[in-house]
Amino acid sequence: MPKEDQAARLARLAREAHERVEARDLAADGAGASDAHHHPAEAATDADARERQLQAALRLKVEEERLIRAAEAAERGEYGTCTDCDEPIPEARLMIVPGAERCVTCQETATGRRR
Repeated sequence: MPKEDQAARLARLAREAHERVEARDLAADGAGASDAHHHPAEAATDADARERQLQAALRLKVEEERLIRAAEAAERGEYGTCTDCDEPIPEARLMIVPGAERCVTCQETATGRRR
């Protein structure tokens, strides 16, 4: 994919990720569970749901940050190079994981996973 197309695609994906983050930002819209429960199980259920929402929002924010870094790397002409081994990241991986900063081997090493 031409570098201009990569940069434009990454910028679009970063904008879309930002929109998803804002849509899930519970603090910004005042959404939240009421603490006025009569039964402890209801409070626990609400706390569990809130925790899941916060985890999902954090994952979206991390994705957005990776896409922003990828777009910046594309502008510098460095997109698609593994940050650990400096080898090219396969294009198929970049199409599936556009914010990838490492090749599969280095990512597995970094996360302690093995195939």
